[in-house]
Amino acid sequence: MATVRLVAGKGGVGKTTVASALALHAAGRGERVLLVSTDPTGALGQIFPGVGDEVREVAPGLEVVELTRRAVLARWRERFGEEVYRVLRSLLPVERDVLDYLEGVPGLEEEFLLSYLLDALDSGRYDRVVWDAAPTAGTLALLEAQALFYDHLTQAHRLYLKLQGYLKGADPTPLIEGWRALTGRILAMLRERTRAWVVAQPERLPVVQGLGLMAALDRFGIALERAVLNRVLPEDACPGCAFYEAKAREQRRWARRWREGSPVPVRELPEFAAAPLEPRALEAVARRLVAEPKGDPRA
Repeated sequence: MATVRLVAGKGGVGKTTVASALALHAAGRGERVLLVSTDPTGALGQIFPGVGDEVREVAPGLEVVELTRRAVLARWRERFGEEVYRVLRSLLPVERDVLDYLEGVPGLEEEFLLSYLLDALDSGRYDRVVWDAAPTAGTLALLEAQALFYDHLTQAHRLYLKLQGYLKGADPTPLIEGWRALTGRILAMLRERTRAWVVAQPERLPVVQGLGLMAALDRFGIALERAVLNRVLPEDACPGCAFYEAKAREQRRWARRWREGSPVPVRELPEFAAAPLEPRALEAVARRLVAEPKGDPRA
């Protein structure tokens, strides 16, 4: 069964680098991989120039796409727009531009963003989807919106059943049930077919947010696979440099907090002199990420 590898964490900690390295590595091992970014900063274009909201093959076995709000809402209109308009038009004197207002319904954008991942999994085209998620707050909001949307659709269906004797026009029940079923499948995908890698840097805010994110993912039912500590300074790189040594000590403090708080094995990536953007550099990153742990299983 095709699976999702979710890469999440605070903004700027290197999620896109980690996601790209894992995707390239999986493709290099013969898997058919889709790398999807839902990060609004659109950092994938720095690694794979020319990538946009249309799927593009960037290496053998690896396709990449950056999902934008425009692409997601266009997907919603294509899938449900006509049916929504038909139902509303039978109840109220509305014009087609009512769909513009409905695009702002809470949970709707998140619903169809995640349905993109679900469709990719179920298409049979890929063995794995690697998901470069939005920064921490956006990822949590995305997940919470799905659960709330499911509850809302359940209540909407019950309300309609109570009112259907007073309303005349197109029956919205199939539409509501269709959305509810889709949301249920998305929740199942997240809880049964998704494994999370949480990325942080050895600093206070990324570590605190990352540990909080791991706890939140666990409560939501998403399995944790690895915790990544990125941009770790080598201790002996600048002997006698007071600032560097102080910085390295501070990093060791938060690295220790990360290892102690992580419920899953930790992988460390060093501070590179230049950002690892080329395929060869990303493959070196991937080897560090997927290497079997030695000694302490969380080291």
